[in-house]
Amino acid sequence: MLKKCLLVAAASASLLLTQQARAQDGDLVYVGVEPCRIADTRRSNQGEIVRNGARQFLVAGSGSELAGQGGQDCPHPKADEGIEPVAIAAYYVAVPAASSSGAGIIAAYPSDEPKPAAGTGATVNFDFNQIIGNTSITTLCNGNVKDCPAGGPLAILVRDTAEHVVVDVQGYFYPQTALPGYVIVDNTQATANSTSLTVTVLCPEGTSVVSGGGVVRDNTWYMDASAPLGSGSGWEVRFRSSDATFSATGTARAICATR
Repeated sequence: MLKKCLLVAAASASLLLTQQARAQDGDLVYVGVEPCRIADTRRSNQGEIVRNGARQFLVAGSGSELAGQGGQDCPHPKADEGIEPVAIAAYYVAVPAASSSGAGIIAAYPSDEPKPAAGTGATVNFDFNQIIGNTSITTLCNGNVKDCPAGGPLAILVRDTAEHVVVDVQGYFYPQTALPGYVIVDNTQATANSTSLTVTVLCPEGTSVVSGGGVVRDNTWYMDASAPLGSGSGWEVRFRSSDATFSATGTARAICATR
């Protein structure tokens, strides 16, 4: 499925986008920002997210507005226009909490939706006492803060253990208001009886790749490499097993610009 997207900030060209946003009607505009921290539970009022617990977060605001969730000053680019983002590109980091007891996952999702079912929706997979992150696109609650739970349009679930979470926003997606110039292309493949999976996605004719990433649908697998093809014609992602399972399904994503 193709989705058109206008890349407004050149700095966002190096962004790794690793989770497919929920389908939206119409095209989306992407506005990259200087990375800013919207949440750090180590510095929040509530502390770590408890085992199998979920928490809601604001995705933009002033330093005072985000202080309660451990964030800093992070206004979104279209706040003055009254246009709310429908999704974010952000770097999610799992940081061990004092009460961490084992491996687990972080799953980011719209706050108006149910918690992802076990085995689905992993944004970050982590081992015991491991600090690890992943850049991901996450759709927000309805794209309209007024209709969302009071805690904010973004929800984060921590499964199987307690964990601290740090979130740095790298860009915002808005409803289309400008000429399209970019398309997002996905390719999904599966493997069985193997410890590795390489997925390649090619850009449509007449476009070249500017960014990409991937996601694997088994939390015992992890992303081993993610990079553009040397020809600039697409993106390639390599996934590997933690040796716990030997089959998985992975998706590679490319953001392609009109030449």
